[in-house]
Amino acid sequence: MAPNPTKPRMLTGDRPTGRLHLGHYAGSLANRVKLQHQYDAFFIIADLHTLTTKPEREYIINIPTFIREIVLDYLAVGIDPQVSTIFVQSAIPETYQLNLIFEMLVSVTRLERLPSLKDMARDAHLDSMPFGLLGYPVLQAVDILLPRAQVVPVGKDNQAHVELAREMARRFNNLYGEVFPEPEALIGNVPTLVGTDGQSKMSKSLSNAIYLSDDAATVETKVKGMYTDPKRLRASDPGTVEGNPVFDYHEAFNPDKAEVDELKERYRAGKVGDVEVKAKLTKAINAMLDPFREKRAYYIAHPKFAQDVLAHGIRRMQAEARETMDFVRAATGLSYSLDLFADEIDLFGEYDG
Repeated sequence: MAPNPTKPRMLTGDRPTGRLHLGHYAGSLANRVKLQHQYDAFFIIADLHTLTTKPEREYIINIPTFIREIVLDYLAVGIDPQVSTIFVQSAIPETYQLNLIFEMLVSVTRLERLPSLKDMARDAHLDSMPFGLLGYPVLQAVDILLPRAQVVPVGKDNQAHVELAREMARRFNNLYGEVFPEPEALIGNVPTLVGTDGQSKMSKSLSNAIYLSDDAATVETKVKGMYTDPKRLRASDPGTVEGNPVFDYHEAFNPDKAEVDELKERYRAGKVGDVEVKAKLTKAINAMLDPFREKRAYYIAHPKFAQDVLAHGIRRMQAEARETMDFVRAATGLSYSLDLFADEIDLFGEYDG
């Protein structure tokens, strides 16, 4: 089955900075698996975006490995290449072309109003705002509008970036004519999964993540070391469930809701220890990850399949991007560059000034 271009188009994706983890699954991947059947889904592996905070060569040379890991994770969790398009951002030359045009359509003042940029600079320990990071939302708008996506699934905290893409589409259309749709943010109830340390959200850089590709023994070790109620010294002490990461994970990943409710009741009453609660969480997480591991192992053993998926996705996106840029050049008048040396265009005629 080929992707269905008659469906509304959707775009979302990830930066290739490492393997994907449970936070990614709870926050977006599980929802993407469902949405891919409702939309003509484009999944971008946004490698150019990594340069905004990690431009050093030691990071860049690892990007191909991380791209491979993300493709494997996508396939393992159920992203279906027969109905979805997976592609790499930098493999689309038109990305750079449209980015340059869009940079002319937005002011520095407008970009500086986006609070997420300051947060990104702080998290990356940057002393000043690089030009590329300031332009990060412009490149995001390019990602969305190059395939002419109509829907972008985001959490509420990223809604402002989709709004900027809408503004840029509107600005372009007003100046040059209708080319781009105004994309809608598909706001979901995207949960933020706290890391195993109980202090910050799950993150590759904080070493508090359980990865989708972790084996069963690794998951067991990480769950055993999870932060829990610090005031509870003995199993007989009444414990706090609310805000307890172990129970947050049970809520997210244990499908046996009766078991979860019973554990909560016993925990509050001081009738169950952390060892049992964590053991049952380990069992639930591993039961969820087992099918992913099986699929991942298959794709690792058959590397050509994943390579073909990515090659096919890139080819499709390249075709879509060329079509979009044909529309852009025709609308703006930049199509003259395609016929620069054609006989009918006398750019180098006699100068009469």
